[in-house]
Amino acid sequence: MKNILIISYFFPPCNLTASQRVLGWANYLSNFGYYPTIVSRNWDIPINSPEDVLKSTGREVVHQKNDQYEVYYLPYVASIRDQIFSKNKDKKIFQKISKILTFKDQILENYFNRSIPFSNLYDFSLDLIQKEDKYKCLIVSGNPFVQFKFGFLLNKKTGIRWIADYRDDWNTSELISRGNGLKKIISSLQSKSERKWVKSSECIISVSPKYTSKIASFVNKNGEVILNGFDGLNENDIIETDKRYFTITYNGSLYPTQPIEIVINAIKKIILNKDVTLKIQLNFPGLGFDKTQKNRVEKAIKGIESNVLITDRILKEDVVKIQKGSDLLLMVSHLNIKGIPSSKMYEYIGLKKQILFYPNDHDIVEQTLKSTGLGVICNNEKEVYLNLLNLILLKQNENSVFNLSKIDQIEFYSRKNQTAILAQLIDRIIEI
Repeated sequence: MKNILIISYFFPPCNLTASQRVLGWANYLSNFGYYPTIVSRNWDIPINSPEDVLKSTGREVVHQKNDQYEVYYLPYVASIRDQIFSKNKDKKIFQKISKILTFKDQILENYFNRSIPFSNLYDFSLDLIQKEDKYKCLIVSGNPFVQFKFGFLLNKKTGIRWIADYRDDWNTSELISRGNGLKKIISSLQSKSERKWVKSSECIISVSPKYTSKIASFVNKNGEVILNGFDGLNENDIIETDKRYFTITYNGSLYPTQPIEIVINAIKKIILNKDVTLKIQLNFPGLGFDKTQKNRVEKAIKGIESNVLITDRILKEDVVKIQKGSDLLLMVSHLNIKGIPSSKMYEYIGLKKQILFYPNDHDIVEQTLKSTGLGVICNNEKEVYLNLLNLILLKQNENSVFNLSKIDQIEFYSRKNQTAILAQLIDRIIEI
């Protein structure tokens, strides 16, 4: 078994989606001859609000080991900025102070490790590499993208070959406004740092062909696509849907660029349709975590509040149970932006449920849903309404046109199969 090192700020028991990508690799890399050591920060408190991520956690290094992988959880001491913000987030004066400190940190972290509150991930990893001399390769998973500085420094000091893993893109992101003034200066500085740090890597990996191509071109490195993937569904744990309801579930974060209002408006029309006798239930598990988006949805559902469930962050197993009991899973893409396959798409695929997708991205999401046979793809508001109505009436009349004829294609997207692709990449790197 060959040893590799993975630096990832997010890792379970952190209950954020960002922790699942590296966990998938950790669970399956041993099947392909690799034993990973993960270095992460301590996550000994549940994350029920964005402020929880900012809190100090742990007082000593915690080491856990099993047959598939081992992980070191390091103490995390919140920065002064985070301490101020988490305690005074509703006070405008402290919001301004926090913003000033954010700009300071974003500048200084390019030059000084001590400006990074989790720089102990670097120090600990350097100590591991120098003491044990057994690691064949390093993977650094961003974000936070400043972790790529750790890969750069570790390569410089020890010569270890490393891979830069982008769960999202950084300075090439179309979802972030670069702004003017100080924001523009910081963006320029971070762009230079990204190119400098990632230049020392063997290659970059990311979650879609478009992301990978865009980032690889920006940093002038080769890129490989490693999809997020899903963990298999236990066929003995299937939940029958309630015959009295047609249940639609949207899981995950929601962004301003996603036109959820179009789907909600279509559901409102269907509820008023006299031909529909089933009760329509729309679920947003965990959306309450983001107060801004929760308020946005609550505004859109005026008049059908009794048909909608919005929860705060809940246990993953409870979210999965809600999805299993749904007739339809909902995906809403970003307007005029391609190449963003959210992690929930793969979770949806693993549940082998039909997926309503709007608006069509004409890119990786459309391609994936077509290849699996799970997608109901809509190009405009009228198609959303008609497809929804058709699916509801099919259930109401106890008919179905849904089948799993493309099961082999579905399995391609499993975390195990995607980890196999990663293992092949590591094979090539360590043989150079």
